[in-house]
Amino acid sequence: MEYYKLNSLYIEVTHACNQHCRHCYLDGGIHKKCAEMTTEQIKNIFAEFKAQGGRYVIFTGGEPLMRSDVFELLDCLEILGLRFTFASNSLGMNRERLEKLASYRCLEEYFTSILGATPEKHKAICGKDSFESALNAIRFFDEKGISTFVQATLAKDYLDDAEEILKLLSDFQNCSVKITPIASLGCKSETEIEENKELIVSPKQFAEFHKNLSELCEKYPNCVGDDNILSYQQISETIDEYKENPLYSLFWHSVCVRPNGDLSFSYNMNNPFVFGKAYESIKIPMDEKFFEYIDLLKKADELVLNDAKEHEVEYDTLVDKYLSVLK
Repeated sequence: MEYYKLNSLYIEVTHACNQHCRHCYLDGGIHKKCAEMTTEQIKNIFAEFKAQGGRYVIFTGGEPLMRSDVFELLDCLEILGLRFTFASNSLGMNRERLEKLASYRCLEEYFTSILGATPEKHKAICGKDSFESALNAIRFFDEKGISTFVQATLAKDYLDDAEEILKLLSDFQNCSVKITPIASLGCKSETEIEENKELIVSPKQFAEFHKNLSELCEKYPNCVGDDNILSYQQISETIDEYKENPLYSLFWHSVCVRPNGDLSFSYNMNNPFVFGKAYESIKIPMDEKFFEYIDLLKKADELVLNDAKEHEVEYDTLVDKYLSVLK
């Protein structure tokens, strides 16, 4: 049996969190009670990933600092020589933890989030005073020469905060920012979606946002990261680039591991394809199910491309939506 070669691993070590972000795609239904893998199970996953040629790990949650063994797991990555990104909302990041994290030779990037241009706006979305903690962490790693990546996820009424956030972060030499509107509320219940519907950016607003962000990319060329709001031309060019590849777009995807061990290629909790349990094996056979998933990716891309004829779209959200429908 031939197996898919994994280059990068996206692992959610917990779904527990010390914040309560109103838009969080993990904060819904059964996902609040998702079982966590043990320390040894995760270490074994890292070892198997390394043994089959894996090179890069995105270490995330929930909030990873909610696990008492978080630095034991990072020690394992360091011993194995696996480069990693560490994702945190920064609320639990004190000086001791920052210094410990910065000491890892394999730390490639610190990933955190800012949800508004002011502490008050940020707190209104996440429910906690973590704005200054995020800035302190960014400043700390910048002074150490360690890259930081900031996800600025903006509610409908905060779209105009994009430039203020870029101004705030543009003085840091090692910081890049990805600004994304809130397009959905993931796995939340219908009641929660109704309660938070004022956060969601409509498709019509995407076009104006995309235009404004393009202008900001020119104004802050060294600060703005890749955008997830794409035009028809951008999606079409991407499909043309990948469509002849036998594995289509999977060759650049991370394999994703959930706290309960579920193994997939999608970060979305609604992903209909699970390729077994990671603590049993992270090997993914290139069998009928594997190629069925690739065929559905191609079909989902064509549906997204069709939507993009009318207006700019949020690519990731639509692909996951269509995968669920096609399945």
